[in-house]
Amino acid sequence: MVTNTAHTTVSSMTAEDLEANAAAKNDVKAEGPANDSSSESADDVVKEKKEKVTSDEAAAMEWEGNHEDFPMRTFQLVNAEGEIYFYLNPVVSAFGILCLWGLSIWCMSDPESAKDALIQGRKNLSAMFTWFYVGTNPAFMFFILFLAYRFGHIRLGPQDATPEFTDYEYFAMLFSAGIGVGLFFYGVSEPLWHQSSHWFAEAGYHVQDEVDMFALNLTVFHWGITGWSQYLVVAICAGLASFRFKLPMTLRSCFYPLLGEYTWGWMGDILDGFSMVATVSGVCTSLGLGAYQLAAGLERVGVIDDASETRVHVISIWIITLIATASVVSGLDVGIKLLSEFGFGLGIVLLWICLVLDKTNYLLNLMVQEVGYYFQYSLLQLNFHTDAFGQLNDGEGRAVDDGAAAAWWMDAWTIFYIGWWVSWAAFVGLFIARISKGRTIASICFFSYLIPLAYTIVWFGTFGGIGLRQSRQALEMEELGALVANSTTHYQNADINYCYDVPQEDVYVEGVEEPVFINTLPGVTPVCKFNSSESDMAWFNVLYSYTFPTDLTYGFGPFLSWLSLVALTIYFVTSSDSGSLIVDHLASNGFPGTHWTQRVFWAFTEGALATALLVSGGQDGLQALQAASILTGLPFTLFLVLMCIASYQMLIVAEKNNNEGTNLTLKEDYESRKTFKMPVFAGVFNAIEYFISFGIVHEERKLVMPFPNGEQFKDFIIALFVPVMPYYSLLSAAYPKPESKKSNLILTVTYALMFYGFIALFACMSISSGFKGFAWTCFMLSACIVTHLRATIREKYRIEGNMVSDLLHSAFIWPQVLCQLQEELKGRDSHIDADASMEA
Repeated sequence: MVTNTAHTTVSSMTAEDLEANAAAKNDVKAEGPANDSSSESADDVVKEKKEKVTSDEAAAMEWEGNHEDFPMRTFQLVNAEGEIYFYLNPVVSAFGILCLWGLSIWCMSDPESAKDALIQGRKNLSAMFTWFYVGTNPAFMFFILFLAYRFGHIRLGPQDATPEFTDYEYFAMLFSAGIGVGLFFYGVSEPLWHQSSHWFAEAGYHVQDEVDMFALNLTVFHWGITGWSQYLVVAICAGLASFRFKLPMTLRSCFYPLLGEYTWGWMGDILDGFSMVATVSGVCTSLGLGAYQLAAGLERVGVIDDASETRVHVISIWIITLIATASVVSGLDVGIKLLSEFGFGLGIVLLWICLVLDKTNYLLNLMVQEVGYYFQYSLLQLNFHTDAFGQLNDGEGRAVDDGAAAAWWMDAWTIFYIGWWVSWAAFVGLFIARISKGRTIASICFFSYLIPLAYTIVWFGTFGGIGLRQSRQALEMEELGALVANSTTHYQNADINYCYDVPQEDVYVEGVEEPVFINTLPGVTPVCKFNSSESDMAWFNVLYSYTFPTDLTYGFGPFLSWLSLVALTIYFVTSSDSGSLIVDHLASNGFPGTHWTQRVFWAFTEGALATALLVSGGQDGLQALQAASILTGLPFTLFLVLMCIASYQMLIVAEKNNNEGTNLTLKEDYESRKTFKMPVFAGVFNAIEYFISFGIVHEERKLVMPFPNGEQFKDFIIALFVPVMPYYSLLSAAYPKPESKKSNLILTVTYALMFYGFIALFACMSISSGFKGFAWTCFMLSACIVTHLRATIREKYRIEGNMVSDLLHSAFIWPQVLCQLQEELKGRDSHIDADASMEA
């Protein structure tokens, strides 16, 4: 039976037993050691703390609040010993499971059409909202840099708290969850992809050196600060809410400064459910598509004969899933941490070996050069570049000099990446928040901005630089073959036709005294051009080129490939286990003491979804789910904007507490603000709370979200269809003087013309699209008229707000705005101000 109380239990224990049990736990916590702000290093403090705290105890200590203080929907089972072995939010869990399996069944039943429809939807969204995706991305970056400068001293937790993990542990975990897998996928191939199709390469006047350098810079741009900004917005906001203000570790808590107690109702359920869908979709597609990468590697090292066999992919998925399950069951402090450290360490070993084996001075030069390119191009120019002209299609004003980028390029790369980062922001951001307890804002930004950027430059500078150098050398081998044997295929590799064997001795031609080729890199062969149809193999082609010292058949290729396959598998595992941990947080209202079986359930759900999609639809099914996941990036970008506002408000309160020695809570801060009597998301919208609760609403939520009465329903319907009636009434109250009556009538008539005009003109667009401009003009003018009224009443009563908020509310939920203003005037004088002149 699913109930709707804040802390429902199903057991033989009495309420008094549970109270006594909770009190005992609090007593134990109170007797624990206090934080010691000694002169010891952060790593020493962390080490000493971990010697005293077991993994299970650490999980219980990760959040210091009390879930019974928050009237969220819960269903829990408690055994006779008082231990919770099942705890979840039924609405969030049902929302996530139904959406995930519903979407997956569509992708499985008709994978090709699902893929076409969702990818086309993603392309349409990208074409329409490129400006929004690209515009918000640098805004998030500058916001995070501002927080690091202005509030860098604020900690996620009490101001005397110490970090829970050492710097190395911390960076390894956040990096593994954030972008670890992608470095192997795209480390070699992406710079090679960017040798063509984009605006810089297609301009026609850049030489090969310039194009290749820009290709590397584009890659680092996509994987540098661009991806981490969205993660940090969530991480800082969630970390402040949970560790500083003791709200549950879940996405809804980020919105408490904006929603107040409404956070614990239906809107919070939607936020958490939506985040769960995006997280599981992202992890599932990564599992499925990762299976293809692993299979390609296993085929290259000779373990399997055919990498396209579905059986191989399914086995790969479940090996990863089982390891991830064991990791997430063992807890954050054991499995996830140790695997992240091991995988990150393997990556560094592989990076160092390849850096030394190849032309090291060239690679170091390239890294230094990329630093300059990144600061010159990536931070500003590329961050704001929408490729406005390049996205024009033929017949729309596209360049006739054949120098424009491919029209599809922006959607396929930059917008794809931004959408992917945003869709993963809830998962990675919450995970970073979870492991950032005790760290300052400045420390979080340092380890999530500067260090990842530096590592990304080194990684792509090494592997991308090797891929670019070897592809250029392969072109040299074609020319050398033509010179020596009058055949460009003279040095072509016997096994791979786009690879070339590099002569291990100097090459001479008859009649020329000096050698036409001098081998300065003996043992690095064969070298390969880029084959876009086998882009998965570009990584292994580079590793197999190191045939030192004499064996030109195998060399170090198998060893390096196995090393990368192990590291890649671990990175997949860390993405899966940290994803399962965060989904469990979302499904259980952020409750830290959930039973390990719940984490197993979510880990197996991810594996089962990936398997079902792969078996029934192959790559089409997985790519369809991936496109759906990226589609969630648009609404989630709006959430990120709101989280920036919420983070700033929380940091102001935290700084005030630090400076004044107070302990102001977010609830006290919210209630101290001057706001409208009825929030714009209340009124008739409160009926949603009663609908999804089947009429059984928690008593605390009833006080905040009373069921709307008949008058509120009537006012909403009138405001929806005949808004001029409440508008004129409110306008007359705002401007009550007799001499204002004429202007009030004129403004009301104007509003009526604009409101009904935009409806009529939008309907006329079926006749001619030319009405579109006039329709949107009427729409915006009608919104501006209501905005003026709301701002007038808001400023009179000194209610917090701004013109941007007034405009957005008035444009898209005008019925609620008009109802809100009516509620505000109830119980007040019929006129807003009989004395003050409001007509000025």
